[in-house]
Amino acid sequence: MTNSYSQYYFPLFANLSKMNILIVGGGKVGSKRAIKFADYGAKVTVVSLEFAQELLENNGIDKIKMDANQINEELISRFNIVITATNDHEINSKICEKAQKLGKLCNNPTNPSQSSFIVPIFYADDNIEIAITTLGKSSIASKFILDKILNSLSKDQNYLYLLIKTMGDVKNLMKNKIQNPSLRFELYHKIFYDVNFQNFIQNNNYEYAIKRAEEIINEYNK
Repeated sequence: MTNSYSQYYFPLFANLSKMNILIVGGGKVGSKRAIKFADYGAKVTVVSLEFAQELLENNGIDKIKMDANQINEELISRFNIVITATNDHEINSKICEKAQKLGKLCNNPTNPSQSSFIVPIFYADDNIEIAITTLGKSSIASKFILDKILNSLSKDQNYLYLLIKTMGDVKNLMKNKIQNPSLRFELYHKIFYDVNFQNFIQNNNYEYAIKRAEEIINEYNK
């Protein structure tokens, strides 16, 4: 997909323990993003004149009471990432400009074309992570699309989660038995689309699915 500006999706689901993130704005949007980034291990600081109650109750997030107009390059330089979340479009833009001049990543929800990255609407559990963005056009539409996807997936949840687990185990199995990466790639796809393997997964039979995968691997590993 190409855009009229250079932008990428922020790896929100990665380990952010080494990231210092500055969020400007302590309202609903700023609080939501601050808490989510902190949950993923980032060191988060919020600058605002007022803070939402959920931020005040979160001792793991640093809070600086300051007018956003007073944020200077010295403060911004302490952080890896800057996210603007004030109601003032001009302030958001000025802060992002300062951040980008210093080589920092910046997200400005009020002006996606100025942003270095997108923070998508997302869902995550122990098996899958799904991110949706409408490129700044409508977060509520993104949430609607995500709900539609999750509703569809819920109909086959047991099958899909067993498939994910089994294919993960198959990958580890092949790493121990097949040295050639190209052959592993070929076999991984052959196993996935094997009718017997899929039938075992559909019938919730993990043991037989693994045995079928081993049979296919052994055929190529003689």
